[in-house]
Amino acid sequence: MIKAFEKYLLLEKRYSKHTVNAYIKDIEQFYNYAQITTQEITTDYQIIKTWIISLTEKQKLSKRSVNRKISSLKSYYKYLIRQNKIEKNPLDKIYTLKNPKKIPEFIPEQDFDEINNLFSNDFSGIRDRLILEMFYLTGIRRSELINLTNQDIDTAKKQIKVLGKGQKWRIIPINDYLTDLILKYQKNKENLTDYDKKAFFLTDKGKKVNEKYVYRTVKKYLSKMTTIKQKSPHTLRHTFATHLLNNGADLNAIKELLGHANLSATQIYTHNSYEQLNKIYKQAHPRA
Repeated sequence: MIKAFEKYLLLEKRYSKHTVNAYIKDIEQFYNYAQITTQEITTDYQIIKTWIISLTEKQKLSKRSVNRKISSLKSYYKYLIRQNKIEKNPLDKIYTLKNPKKIPEFIPEQDFDEINNLFSNDFSGIRDRLILEMFYLTGIRRSELINLTNQDIDTAKKQIKVLGKGQKWRIIPINDYLTDLILKYQKNKENLTDYDKKAFFLTDKGKKVNEKYVYRTVKKYLSKMTTIKQKSPHTLRHTFATHLLNNGADLNAIKELLGHANLSATQIYTHNSYEQLNKIYKQAHPRA
């Protein structure tokens, strides 16, 4: 049934291969612990409970990692119920571990003042600048940026089309500033002698950029811009959302721009917004 579940996740749920592999690995780890074969599907609450205790106390896994494994197993047994393979879900009384959400770190607005001085004016510099600005001005994920194609970019309508989690498309507007950077990059890209005609972001050799390159590029330039600890593409995504919220954007609009499935994932940014409001209050109110 594990193989059937894997096909279900890939073909019907349309999860990424990376996500599906994580689900299957979690389920197989439980099967190994419970000493049942992959052909068996029955288990009980007590075995699952001792497995979770083993993950936390013996393997010292983080609450986040344990919760992901619980989620994988819950999805699997829900699938078995829908397939009429079992009548009751053994995880009905299993709850995820309380894991306080970490407030995402973001870059202060003033740290972007020096960004114009960081990049060269050749193809490499123009591309690297566009990568950073694309993250900051659209809030897209690293995988979404890497997989952008030339057809996804519409400078006439000033928008980009992004394929996000769950294979869901969304449209993100872009401003004049980012549009100009895109046009400049496209013009310079045409000077490459041999390059990938489909991918939007390319290396100096004309190949599609990969995750490591994008991460190293962002970290390199953010190290010159800011003193915050986290310097990654996701930090720029957090910064995009936080700056929008601090400047009055509606939370539901931010949710749609980020491609979140539900509002709870977006609400974490209200913590950063509160910190900003609290700072302004203390600075501005005569009795603060």
